[in-house]
Amino acid sequence: MKSIELAAFLGGLVLCSAAAASTELAQAKQCMQCHKVKEAFAGPSFHEIAQARKGQRDAMTKMVVTIRRGSNATGGPHWGAATMPDMKERPEVSQAEARTLAKWILKQ
Repeated sequence: MKSIELAAFLGGLVLCSAAAASTELAQAKQCMQCHKVKEAFAGPSFHEIAQARKGQRDAMTKMVVTIRRGSNATGGPHWGAATMPDMKERPEVSQAEARTLAKWILKQ
């Protein structure tokens, strides 16, 4: 295998591993109970969230706060009447975990 092909292959493995790890984190933090990647469910899909936040300079900051503290922490419901619960109703999400999840969601 040529070195350029090997580098591309290894890069692809890293991306797949990161995506799988992010999916596992979203499942562990109960995100997937209300969200799906491509289709709306109880909450908007991660794809819809990414599209709505596209081009917003403060997207990462707001998403991290919302992921950690619920939708009321950043001004209330963002999609209809449904709200994202605060940390009393779901597992705690660290700052680093919230950043990982936000980065992954914004790539959808």
